[in-house]
Amino acid sequence: MAEIQVVLLDLWQTILIDEREWGRERTRIRLEGAQQALQDFGESYTEDHLREAYRACYRTCRAVREEGRDLTFKQQVETFVGNIDNGLLERIDRQTFARILNRYADAFYDSPPAIADGVHDMLEKLKLRDYRLGLISNTGMTPGSLFRAFMEKVGIIEFFDQLTFSDEVMMSKPAPAIFLHTLTSMSALIEHTAFVGDHLRNDIMGAQELGMRTVWVEGFDTSGLDVTPTTSIEKIADLPDALEHLKQS
Repeated sequence: MAEIQVVLLDLWQTILIDEREWGRERTRIRLEGAQQALQDFGESYTEDHLREAYRACYRTCRAVREEGRDLTFKQQVETFVGNIDNGLLERIDRQTFARILNRYADAFYDSPPAIADGVHDMLEKLKLRDYRLGLISNTGMTPGSLFRAFMEKVGIIEFFDQLTFSDEVMMSKPAPAIFLHTLTSMSALIEHTAFVGDHLRNDIMGAQELGMRTVWVEGFDTSGLDVTPTTSIEKIADLPDALEHLKQS
């Protein structure tokens, strides 16, 4: 079996760990920010009305990602505003839209995820063993630009040779295109690459359908999808040892 030279990692619930209540807080901050910005402009909407527009935006984005594509972050916020009221996006001025967009993004910093235990040491071990590292993330409600800044702040961005965020390339997992884009950017071959992630469909199935070996981080995906990873680990800190075992198998 070919030697593993490149390790691609998922971000959410793999390197960064989120909790449901933290996500709810981000939603609250986004809705309150939009409500205040619109009220200052002269457009008043209830929280329930804005929440339904937010849910409709989520459904639209999910449908787009189901097709292997993604929206830019600006397009996502435009979709949210457009769902609030017909013509609202055209009525509000650029300053009001900018306030909504910035609050939508910055909610990430007000209720941030946690770094998974042992991530820094894990990445350091992989680099010392001469693996080239890449990251592929479906960005969801937070733009890739903020993830980059956060990764720099916590001191892990330096370990990565390539960062691919779905809102920046307008492609999403599990479609082959986003994996192939990243491999091409790194001049990497599928047979020399392993993918690591928590999501059985987006991460494990998506990578395996291209022929990559996979490492599943257990504990977050409870879908029961009938997908068998090459190997699995209980926590991301166990990744270096898991890759060594893959080498020997």
